[in-house]
Amino acid sequence: MSSIMIDPERCKRCGNCVRECPETVFEQRDAASAPEVLREHLCIACGHCVALCRSDAVAHAEFPPRTLHPITLELMPGPANLMELLRARRSARAFKDTPVERSLLEKVIEAARLAPTAHNYQGTQYIVVQDRQVLKQAADMTAAFLGKTARLLRNPAIRTLYGLVAKHELKSAMGMLENFEHLEAAAKQGGDKVLRGAPCLLLFHADPGLAYPDKSAQLAVQNAALLCVTLGLSSFYTGYLVGGCEHLRQLRRLLGVPAGHRVYAGLAIGYPKFTFHQWPDRKPAEVLWRQE
Repeated sequence: MSSIMIDPERCKRCGNCVRECPETVFEQRDAASAPEVLREHLCIACGHCVALCRSDAVAHAEFPPRTLHPITLELMPGPANLMELLRARRSARAFKDTPVERSLLEKVIEAARLAPTAHNYQGTQYIVVQDRQVLKQAADMTAAFLGKTARLLRNPAIRTLYGLVAKHELKSAMGMLENFEHLEAAAKQGGDKVLRGAPCLLLFHADPGLAYPDKSAQLAVQNAALLCVTLGLSSFYTGYLVGGCEHLRQLRRLLGVPAGHRVYAGLAIGYPKFTFHQWPDRKPAEVLWRQE
């Protein structure tokens, strides 16, 4: 039995499902004919066809009625509201010593889950770490790794060899060596400049065999960060720790990352100590307009 069907009695012959489908699953012979399902095997289950059809003529096995929800236009933010949210979001790093409720974290993950994913694989998975001891260990391991990296790259011979295989990464790392050393020194004195004492770490990980899992994770993390603002939470991207996970198997094990998966993004989350009352301007966008 086909998993996608079009009811010719309900179909209005608008052809919108044909034009919107990203994988050319449908074809319509002429304006008087209902679209036909000709390439079902190409379907990526994005749901465009069922979400678009106003006459409910499209039936898709992946989307039974209970999975379809009406859009409440009255709740949609206007451009001014959304722009103000984007301006207000800060990568703040001063947190209250207060745990974040699971109900709020579930909302953050729900926002991340709704982000677009490459080829609609929806392969991004999540790990929530709230154990203070584990968080401190993860921060210390990351700081030690970065300190070791700085010492290695200050060696001219090692730096030359590294530059042969990762020229662009080397250029970036060389500008961060002092930061790496500062992080390690702070950790040795009991401080935490990696997670900044955040009470929660949200990791975004996936099977690297999926299509563009890194890009999908970055889209998800931005959704999550924006929702944090609306919930009264603060967050920042844990770039240092994500880099540590890339190189340290023991760090991935500590955090519970499944074998074979890679960590592509992370957010440190908590209640902010301070409230920002202004937003500073950013550099003007560099844009190349290509017009006829």
